[in-house]
Amino acid sequence: MNIYKVLPDLKNDRQMRLWYQGLRKQWSAADIDWKKGQRISNKSFKDNLAKVLTPVLTGEQSALYSVSGLIPVLGHRSEVEGQFYLTTWAVDEARHTELFARYYHRLDREPLSIRKFPAGYLFQSRIISKEPAEWLTGVLVSESLAQIISHEFRELDLDPVLSEICEGILEDEARHLGFNHVYMSDRFKDLFQKDEKDAQHFAQHLEKRRKYVLEGASPILKALEKECEIIGLDQEKIISEVDRMTKKRLEKSVQAGFKASEGETIPEEELVVPVGV
Repeated sequence: MNIYKVLPDLKNDRQMRLWYQGLRKQWSAADIDWKKGQRISNKSFKDNLAKVLTPVLTGEQSALYSVSGLIPVLGHRSEVEGQFYLTTWAVDEARHTELFARYYHRLDREPLSIRKFPAGYLFQSRIISKEPAEWLTGVLVSESLAQIISHEFRELDLDPVLSEICEGILEDEARHLGFNHVYMSDRFKDLFQKDEKDAQHFAQHLEKRRKYVLEGASPILKALEKECEIIGLDQEKIISEVDRMTKKRLEKSVQAGFKASEGETIPEEELVVPVGV
């Protein structure tokens, strides 16, 4: 029989504030003006764009499944505030999946199949874990990758609809990374208070996991090297930036947890992490 906390205390204020942000910032595919004229008329360019967007769509689908799977896990751990937030995260990923599915209809193209693009599907399998901190470390890589690619597409401004989609997704991803930081720093605060050596070992374990998941990201862009070049994406720059950002963010969460265990207050601005930080 599953046992859940009947009356949660809801005392984790930082996670609750992110939950409220998640509720207030909702939007949908119905808010997009799909009738805007397309700037992309070249058929070959559309083919290449459809290929490059394949890992984006599969990433959103995989994120929806994995987030949904973690909701009951946090329930078992009586981490109700985090469980609340993950419900909005799941809605975000469902929205992103719908948006890119509809965008494929706009292009009149289909994503690459698993047979033609195994790297994209294998990468997602590296993220899955029923241990929340392990899962969040893997998600740190995929969310940072999604954030950087969305930022690049917005800057390229290939199609007004795609730019509008990416603008909204960037806000969503910033909240997800904000929760990642808040949850992980709370987790490390507890670990450092119990046993500093164990906390350091766990931090090392998560750094190894970060590298393991990141190793699965490079083959994705390598498989799409020609298409990325045509679209205007620098794959080496993207992977380098994902590596830099994820390493910095994981270290920041560990350090914030350690400082909190020593009685320091984590600044309010840590709640949301914009691109490039």
